[in-house]
Amino acid sequence: MRTVTLKDVVLGQGRIKVIVPITGRTLDDLLAQVRDLTGRELDIVEWRIDFFEGALDAGAVLAAAGRIVAELNGIPLLATFRTAAEGGATPIAPDQYVAINRILVESGLVDAIDVELFVDRAAGDAVVHAARHAGVAVVMSNHDFHATPDKDELVARLRAMQDRGADIPKIAVMPTSPADVLTLLDATYTMTSRYADRPVLTMSMSGVGVVTRLAGEVFGSCATFAMVGRASAPGQVPVEDLQPILRLLHANR
Repeated sequence: MRTVTLKDVVLGQGRIKVIVPITGRTLDDLLAQVRDLTGRELDIVEWRIDFFEGALDAGAVLAAAGRIVAELNGIPLLATFRTAAEGGATPIAPDQYVAINRILVESGLVDAIDVELFVDRAAGDAVVHAARHAGVAVVMSNHDFHATPDKDELVARLRAMQDRGADIPKIAVMPTSPADVLTLLDATYTMTSRYADRPVLTMSMSGVGVVTRLAGEVFGSCATFAMVGRASAPGQVPVEDLQPILRLLHANR
């Protein structure tokens, strides 16, 4: 299986990696959140652009990205504009989605970009093409905040992302029972053991799904999301609570 390298971080090799989102509304909020990460044990920072007050202003987004990267001191940056259809904070039209994401991948500031599987197909393909040309990794994602599709559907979506050229297929679902959590883990293991030729990232959200954020490595997930301050999705665990568990599980695999 191939790996994906973001600066010095190699996904798909070694211990599961930890991604921490920043969600500030203003640039000052964002920079304060980044500074609060100093000394924390994490691997990648995700900027949730849709929370930003200038989210639809390409110039403001680019300027903010430059300031964020300067403060990160070499930590890789994943840029994510989550659409309203998948839980995002700011509605965005397809042409705006392309413009914001394209300016980021062409800037050389971001190491990876999130592209939703079910965003407008032409828009999604345009962002993937721009990322490929710029050498920026693509995390292709799908989020279901209401339910957990069955195992076959989960695997089918992950395979579709892989077929469309995602460097890292990602899926997050909402469980309605512990059985749904098992479905997500089973789908993850099936994908990574039978079909994947690249890293895969999965999780089950909410409190019921927390076990997937802790034990994802066992079933094949390459990364997990943790929080410092404000969570960007239900069920995220504070990074200082998460890391000892990840170390324990990795050491005993």
